[in-house]
Formats: sequence, structure tokens, C-alpha cells
Amino acid sequence: MPTSHAYVLTVPVDEGGEFVFAHAFDSGIRVWMRGLTCRVDERPRRLCGVAAPLHGGTIRDMAPLLDFVADFVEHAIDDPAVQLTPGLIRDTRPVVVRTGSDSLSSRMHFSYRAMSPLHTDGPWDGAAAELLFSRVRGLKYRHMGFFATGLPELPAGAAPDALPAAVINRERAEYLAEYLQAPAGQVLHHLGHAARR
Repeated sequence: MPTSHAYVLTVPVDEGGEFVFAHAFDSGIRVWMRGLTCRVDERPRRLCGVAAPLHGGTIRDMAPLLDFVADFVEHAIDDPAVQLTPGLIRDTRPVVVRTGSDSLSSRMHFSYRAMSPLHTDGPWDGAAAELLFSRVRGLKYRHMGFFATGLPELPAGAAPDALPAAVINRERAEYLAEYLQAPAGQVLHHLGHAARR
């Protein structure tokens, strides 16, 4: 059953396209992509089955997303109104492996927050949605990198309620809020290990 999304945030991506996030203080934050243009050329190319293209890029200002996620975490209802479906990755490598973010050399310079796979809301077909955010360790930047795969496309002018969505559930929204709020000098080390979960 469609849920009325009282709060919608559109986040532009530097390389082209945008993310759309929505919530109504219910079961979670719904996520779609719209026209993402930067596709990652994966090497080695071992994609098979229902593997989805991998998109990457930069969110120039993460402050609006931080406020949006923190607002959801603070006010979300304790009794979820919608039953979410756990995501299931089929016949493809997890996003942390596809991006190489699980390597020691990468973790020395970046801190990651991975959501792999995301829960879903509505009929779902294809590879599970995954999101991975990255921040440079020890530097005070407003921007944040991302990798995304399997997210549903939200056409321009389409109402979010009309389409299936990937969902960041309440627990993962709390982890994401903590990651986004982490002081620039730390980019919490223990959260850097969360990508393995």
C-alpha cells in the first residue's frame, strides 16, 4: 500500500543526476535515483546473473542529507507502519567488493558507511539495492563520495508513492546519521569497519 511521503529531499550529484529521499516518519527512508550519469568501469568484469550497473560520484554538500536523516531518526514512530522486505543479493558481488573499499589501502584514506543490501518497499525485480558513502579521513570537507547499485529509477515528474523503493530502515538510518555527524578529524574509525557487515 502506498505511503504518503511528507518529507522529500532531492540531492544533486556533481557528475549528473540526483538522489531522491523521502520519509513520513514511518518505517524508513525511501531512496531512488534519477538520471545518474556516471557509471563505474569495473575491473575485473565479473558481472553475471542479475548484476546491476554500478554508479559513482560526489555529493557536493552533505549537510542537507545529514539534517534529513537526523530529523527522521529523532521523530520516527516506534511502531513501523509498513512491513519492509529484507534485500537479497543474487549472483553478484557486494558493493564493498565491487568498489575495492574493503582493501587496506583504501581504508587508510577513506571512511565508509555501507548499506548492503537495502530493504525494499513494493514489488521488486532484479539485483538488490546497495549504497556506499565515503568521506576523506581527517579533512573537513562538506562533500561526500558515493557508490550505488540496483536503486530504482524515479522518472521526472513521477510521484514517489507510485513506484517501489529501496529503503534505509530505522536502524541503518541511525548508523548513517552517526556517520554523517562524525567530526572531520575522526570520521569515526569504528564506523569504517561497518562496511563488512
